[in-house]
Amino acid sequence: MRQAGFSFIEIMIVIIILGIVAAVAVPDLSADFSKLDTAAEEFASALRFARAEAIKTNIPHGINADTANNQLRVYSLPAATPTYTVYHPIDKKLYTIALNADSRTADVSLVSVSFAFSGGFSSTSLLAFNTNGVPKFNNSGRDYMLTSATITLAYKNQQRILSIAPMTGRVTIQ
Repeated sequence: MRQAGFSFIEIMIVIIILGIVAAVAVPDLSADFSKLDTAAEEFASALRFARAEAIKTNIPHGINADTANNQLRVYSLPAATPTYTVYHPIDKKLYTIALNADSRTADVSLVSVSFAFSGGFSSTSLLAFNTNGVPKFNNSGRDYMLTSATITLAYKNQQRILSIAPMTGRVTIQ
């Protein structure tokens, strides 16, 4: 008398087929979004550093966020023209964050930069902090205070938005 049921081979074939279907149907859950978080934290640290340096040195400092080159540079503003000779406090190299040059942030994109200032001025790359740490934009020797600011970073289908508070210069990551 023969017992009804499935053979070991039949069960293994069904498991393999289900595995293939699951691998195709399930979205990419292996994406490492720590790259995006690392990039956002590095940008936030650069903004905080520029603000702190402006207060400490009594010389305005700022950042230049360059979407075309996927990078952010910290500068000092001792005169009318930014000077890009600010050094990172830890590695003592020029304070530049080049997203594609670092394996920890590779493939993260600097999608957009939007800084709006009083008087209708706007900038898609430059933001400075005066010697009191207040975010501003200088045009022909006159300071215009920040009214809104966002920097958007993206990796795969995720985004991180950095916001800078107008009067305090506080940086938050969403």
